[in-house]
Amino acid sequence: MNRRSFLKIAGLAVAMSGWARARNLILLDVDDNAPIAKIEWLVYETGRRGSAGESEHRCVVRISTTSGLQGWAEAPASAMPDNSTAASIREALINQHVSRHGAIWRALYQQGMSLSTLAALDVALWDLRGRIADKPVHALLGTQREKAKAYVTTGFNLGDPDRYAEFALLCKGKGLHGCKVHPYIAWGAGRDGLLDAGFPDRDMAAYRAVRNAVGPDYACMADNHCTYTYDEALRVGRLLDDLAYAWYESPMPESDEWLERYKTLAGELRTPLCAPETNPDSYPPRVVWVTGKACDIGRIDAGLGGFTACLELALACEAAGIPLELHDIGPDSYPHLQLIAATSESLIQYVELASLSQETHTRPGRATPEPVFDAAGYVAIPQTPGMGLELDWNYIYAHRVS
Repeated sequence: MNRRSFLKIAGLAVAMSGWARARNLILLDVDDNAPIAKIEWLVYETGRRGSAGESEHRCVVRISTTSGLQGWAEAPASAMPDNSTAASIREALINQHVSRHGAIWRALYQQGMSLSTLAALDVALWDLRGRIADKPVHALLGTQREKAKAYVTTGFNLGDPDRYAEFALLCKGKGLHGCKVHPYIAWGAGRDGLLDAGFPDRDMAAYRAVRNAVGPDYACMADNHCTYTYDEALRVGRLLDDLAYAWYESPMPESDEWLERYKTLAGELRTPLCAPETNPDSYPPRVVWVTGKACDIGRIDAGLGGFTACLELALACEAAGIPLELHDIGPDSYPHLQLIAATSESLIQYVELASLSQETHTRPGRATPEPVFDAAGYVAIPQTPGMGLELDWNYIYAHRVS
């Protein structure tokens, strides 16, 4: 099913905006009479190295109005559009006002634009809206909290079950509010995504060890990354029921062919199913999972269409009476923090982190340190205008590669 069909079937533009008004989660008036005048795309070298030793590149998009106000986003290099896509973006945005942001998003999504490109553009537009109002983005929607509970996710294949238990105890000792277990996986295996790449018996030993280590009241989550058959997922899920895990994430492949099996599994288990994480599309197909009761907790990240995509799925989850969890994407998590601040803990409970480190550091090309958790296990929400990310433009231009 193509993107246009998804949007038409879901009817989200009207339904979700009505729900948002009922919940007071709507954009406050942002009045800038100056239209969009310029869109710049840059790729720069960070000086860091990837896992294979390659030079890391990042992408920046900056949007300016005729009055000189600017908004920006910094994203993976894959967000950089080709010449044809950049021309389509200019045609869609130049001389438009930020108040048409939602319509612009839907038009570009329906054209089939790369979601990473759309995400960067969308985050930059939201950043611009915040800077026009001189408020953080969450304040445009109505701030509900200034900090968020954090949990940390383990790496895959961390070691024997005792090693997982030790990691979970470190999380608890540092004041974090939970630990999510990525157990064992054979990367590259499987005939249907990662199906048959998992080790359910080994995984269950790790899940038991973690629960035994941290006690009955500490939040533990399980995420085997889509490797189980239905029968394996059911067997592991029943153990998680007994162990009182907070949720069971992406146990089986998440293609459309598995949707009915997810519905069946959700009906068999007490542990909430969190899905779909690996669906490569934006929020519309995820709404199908939510409304079809194929998951008990929604899942998305800002790389799948930007802040707008996350906001729309949050509204759909709240309308369905289920929570949403946002996938940690490391340096691109600022939109997540903004959405968390604009929602209640009953809707989005946690911010996901990938590291136990509490050392502050600033990435090359940025002027804002990366968020870290405090002694009580909370991450502070940025309170500066826009998305809360300031860039080091001198560094970016000095290391520009395209």
